[in-house]
Amino acid sequence: MAAAYLLGQQHNISELARLLGKSGNILSNKLNPDCDTHHLTLAEAVAITELADDDTILEAWAHSRGKALVSVPSGESTDEELADQVMLVNEVMGAVFQELRLARKDGVIDPQEHKTITSAVQSAVRELMNLEADVAASVRDLPGRRA
Repeated sequence: MAAAYLLGQQHNISELARLLGKSGNILSNKLNPDCDTHHLTLAEAVAITELADDDTILEAWAHSRGKALVSVPSGESTDEELADQVMLVNEVMGAVFQELRLARKDGVIDPQEHKTITSAVQSAVRELMNLEADVAASVRDLPGRRA
């Protein structure tokens, strides 16, 4: 509910309510974690996520379930772009290991160091997903070979 409240703070609740065909006051109450009389439904959470183009609720839900939300890239890439993506993956993986080594220097990984490592890992995951998309975009059938 905190994520829904945050989404409401970052976007125009009146406009979201209008697009949903709801009262602004009622939607505001539904996004307020301290309100016991109005409750946000899953359908409403999905709708405001789509209308606001904001993944705050989805990311919070994934996190609460021990999951990570990763965008799936799409598109085409040239051989040169694929090579660049491979190098970028190596670069971000190196950053993960560097942050981990620096954090362990004193024998203790504190909460801030953990946050920094997590951010580096998430960046690496994004770039690995981009690499997979680039590879998928590069797949071609060999002439004369059936799939």
